[in-house]
Amino acid sequence: MLLLEGKKMRRLKRAHQRHTREQANQHKKFRRRAVAVGTAAAITLGAGAGLNKALAAHTPDDHQRPITQDADADLLANIEEVAIGYRLFNGDQNRNEIPDGVELAKRCAAIINQLPPEDEALPGETYKIEHYTYGEEICHICPTVLNMGGMEIVNPKLGLSYPVGLLGTDNYLPFISLHYMEHGSFSFSGTTNSGRVDLPQLLRVLELRFPYDPNDHQLPVDANDLDGDLLTDSEELEAGFDLYNPDQDQDLTPDGIELAKQCAAIIEKLPWAWEVTDPNETYKWCAPQNGVETCEICAATVNMGPAGIVNPELGLSIDCPLIAIHYMEHGSFNYAGDIHKKGRIDVPLLVKIFEMPRQCGDLGTIYLPADLNEDCKVNFADFKQFADKWLQSTDPNDDSGIEY
Repeated sequence: MLLLEGKKMRRLKRAHQRHTREQANQHKKFRRRAVAVGTAAAITLGAGAGLNKALAAHTPDDHQRPITQDADADLLANIEEVAIGYRLFNGDQNRNEIPDGVELAKRCAAIINQLPPEDEALPGETYKIEHYTYGEEICHICPTVLNMGGMEIVNPKLGLSYPVGLLGTDNYLPFISLHYMEHGSFSFSGTTNSGRVDLPQLLRVLELRFPYDPNDHQLPVDANDLDGDLLTDSEELEAGFDLYNPDQDQDLTPDGIELAKQCAAIIEKLPWAWEVTDPNETYKWCAPQNGVETCEICAATVNMGPAGIVNPELGLSIDCPLIAIHYMEHGSFNYAGDIHKKGRIDVPLLVKIFEMPRQCGDLGTIYLPADLNEDCKVNFADFKQFADKWLQSTDPNDDSGIEY
């Protein structure tokens, strides 16, 4: 632990300000590089930026056809949500004001569009086989004209394909269905092909569950990760998290990514060592050196000096180089720089130092049974949410609609 004072304090302030400016400039020059991780994240890297823009400008679209048995009106059928682990009565789990079905359909379309053909796929990489026929069909919503054929999606690593048990072109994923997914709907209707995508099977083949934006910085873990949330089994056990559930708060972001970003946000607000006024206050420190460390993914630079975090009240501390904080901001506890090389933050220790959960919504938050809106309070807002569902029915034998 190094306490900075006098000239060293001013030097650190200047270094921190310089780092902030350098990082801002580097982000403007950000260049994506593919990272072969063998997961859905690797498939979707090229689709993120364009999709984000489309989702940010979300407006209802006539292609987004309502479906029956959809309790939360998110364009995912109840039975589909059960099959893929979504919440039946929450149509916007990640709270971004986009219906879950719309967001997931657009994510699937972006992934499929990025899939390579069979002869260009790397060993084990998911690919598509397009089957064109002599004929065209027209979308029933817009005048778009497409080939009336379709495609096959193959995941050699899992030994799965979509559709299952191909018998002919009628069983392909029609091109018109991809057109509808691009508009946010798994239901489709054209002059030749109409129907609905087998959503659970498609997500399994694509190895996709979360409609979040993957990032090259989210490096795969080297130890056992039973639920694939980028937290190792031992980390989850030691920190008291659920190692069988990759999305404990059900907001459609893997727990490891969410926790890393939460930790980065906490670090951002911590005082530097020279700013501490309360002797029990948790703080961050850095001993800047005359040199920078470069991120292996985006080429952003940070000071290469040692740094860390201290909780005096608990008597705990952790070394945390600035490059590691950079990776946490992008959702990863793994980091890779040209000075500190590849490494991983001690996640359970960091969680202890921060005494997480620090605020409602942090990973590990415990909600009361009646806290329906999960704001850590039981009040009239929860009663309103309860009243909104009063007399609704999920009984499949109830023919009178959703109310009775």
